[in-house]
Amino acid sequence: MKLLTQANTKTLKGESAGYLTGILHLAPSDVSGINVCPHASPGCKAVCLNTAGRGRFARVQSARIRKTRELFHNPFAFRAQLTRDIEALERKALRFGLKPCVRLNGTSDLPWERMPAFSSLFAQFPHVQFYDYTKDRARAIRSKSPAWPVNYHLTYSQSERDTPLDIGYMLLNLVSVALVTTDPADCNINGDLHDLRFLDPPGSRIALTPKGTAKHDTTGFVRFKKAA
Repeated sequence: MKLLTQANTKTLKGESAGYLTGILHLAPSDVSGINVCPHASPGCKAVCLNTAGRGRFARVQSARIRKTRELFHNPFAFRAQLTRDIEALERKALRFGLKPCVRLNGTSDLPWERMPAFSSLFAQFPHVQFYDYTKDRARAIRSKSPAWPVNYHLTYSQSERDTPLDIGYMLLNLVSVALVTTDPADCNINGDLHDLRFLDPPGSRIALTPKGTAKHDTTGFVRFKKAA
């Protein structure tokens, strides 16, 4: 069972910037019976993009559940397959003159750098740029420490639980912050152009437009522009 997906509308946009992206989609939150999003807010769960695009198909959902259970029940077999997928991504990127990058948390928020079977993954693939979004504040700050893998970039994902003080602390520590909003006035990056967040200047504010159910969010997760 292949683990990495390349046919993602947003990640395909990265090819124009010279990157070939592989993305791992697990079953989010506790859909599989295993919680892979321990820091998800109620708003995040309500507007999750798990069922967006191909995710609306039952077979895709079943595959994500199988992947998630395999990850936790047979982590070393999962690591072996993930290694093969990344190697294949590297070869394809080389053929097309692109740089390989991998997003491990497409629909999850796991600390891969601390998981025993996966912590050495980043050193194993020094020429692959790994990146993710996270709602774990401590982890986002930790990603700026010297001990953090140099080829693993994190962007903090803002939710309705974050205060201006929380966001200010992230930016002060040069952690970029992404938010879903219809009012990008205080953002300096249009996050819909591509998904390559590691290309953003440190401490950026990234605007993502609401999609799917997020367009009708009532939890406060999406920041809607106030009527004049």
